[in-house]
Amino acid sequence: MERHFIVITGPESSGKSKLCKSLSEALNSPWTEEFARLYLEENGPQYDFEVLQKIYRGHLNHQAKAKAQSESKLLILDTDSINFKVWSERVFKTSFPLLDSSLKRESEHHYLLCYPDLEWEDDPLRENPSNRLAIFEEHRNWIEKMGRPYRIIKGQKEERLKNALDALQSLRILSD
Repeated sequence: MERHFIVITGPESSGKSKLCKSLSEALNSPWTEEFARLYLEENGPQYDFEVLQKIYRGHLNHQAKAKAQSESKLLILDTDSINFKVWSERVFKTSFPLLDSSLKRESEHHYLLCYPDLEWEDDPLRENPSNRLAIFEEHRNWIEKMGRPYRIIKGQKEERLKNALDALQSLRILSD
């Protein structure tokens, strides 16, 4: 059975988690929550470069467990290593070996890149209300640099879900 890993990624407050939930329901497929959010909700919003690396190791374990436990042909992932690459370079102006090597290994991922056309929602874990478009472009640049298939998802509420489903068809993940 061919498995597909759909990564929902993009800047903060661009509807990633909501889209994951909506796609999961629409496709009757499992999804994994964003590990960084789970970690920061439990441990507080402060982090440094060492903590970022710890969160990333947890992220890898979290997604590996989800992939191993799911028997579904489609698994929806709320972010992946590209998100950490953008985060690490934006905040700390550097990366780390585990991130760089893992990023190369995620070649089976297909991306739905969320455009920041939704209104900003305040959240104590969010840091970038004014530069979401620049962060969106950083995500796109990394996806393209890695040669990964992707589509940009825009729109409000139900329109966003419809656009995501259409994108999965154009990526040949879903059949008509």
